[in-house]
Amino acid sequence: MMYRLLNAACLSLLLASLPIGAQWLAPEHQSHPLVGQLWYSADNQFTDLDELIDRLPLGSWLLVGELHDNPDHHQLQTQLIEALAAQSRLGSVAFEMATSEIQPELDTWLGRGQYVTPEDLGWNQGWGWSRYEAQVRAALDHAGRVVGADLPRDTQRKAYQTGAPEGILDHAHSEFMKALLFSSHCEQLPREHLDNMLQVQLARDQHMAQRLAQYHDKDKVNVFIAGAIHAHRDLGVPRWMPASIPVKVVLLSALSESTTAQTYLPVPYPGFPLAQLSADILWFTPANTPQDYCAAFK
Repeated sequence: MMYRLLNAACLSLLLASLPIGAQWLAPEHQSHPLVGQLWYSADNQFTDLDELIDRLPLGSWLLVGELHDNPDHHQLQTQLIEALAAQSRLGSVAFEMATSEIQPELDTWLGRGQYVTPEDLGWNQGWGWSRYEAQVRAALDHAGRVVGADLPRDTQRKAYQTGAPEGILDHAHSEFMKALLFSSHCEQLPREHLDNMLQVQLARDQHMAQRLAQYHDKDKVNVFIAGAIHAHRDLGVPRWMPASIPVKVVLLSALSESTTAQTYLPVPYPGFPLAQLSADILWFTPANTPQDYCAAFK
């Protein structure tokens, strides 16, 4: 009973976290009681963006895990970058959507984000510019460095053939990730290719962790924007980060019917050897209208 009262009190005090004049864009659950809220998983407490920023240690990387097609995730990322910049706390901003081979272009346009075009950056149109334009421009205008984090395609192909340079984590992780890869490809990927696909995923996470360590600003808060799986503490980039660099994980979480924050926290894979949760913070947003992307294969 006390927990429910505290939850209600927190929710009544916190406003949905969007810039003044902005509107939610995803159509589902815009009036959900959790929408816009930030929730700390370890102590089961709600917070707001200002407090989140205050609690982030200098020298840390904040990994922001998104659903790639959720427009509210994209506008919250821009809000986060601009809020850190307004407090002079923004260090590097890294993107999964940019490979390390376009780093020279990102460096060239640092400080001139308002003028840049996707052609100037050699931006991969597989990552729609309209989805990431605002975040990239804000990062170029305000960050100390904008980092292309992902592994170039030719190196991904090499990993498919010869394996990830730092190997695997543990057997349970490998089996879980292969099952995830199989389901995410609508169960159409030949199972004999799963080991190779896993090596590409591992190589990408290893490379992205190396890039974050390389461009780590020890006096600021650094931000990495990536897909949710890459950001999970148990599954992705955090597993490969140096222990000397603090890492915080916020997952942007699209809402469904449940009004209990804990139900949205992904459970670590069975056999995860570390006593950690999959994310430090959940940031709740409306959801897109559900689509069955695998319908064509049924």
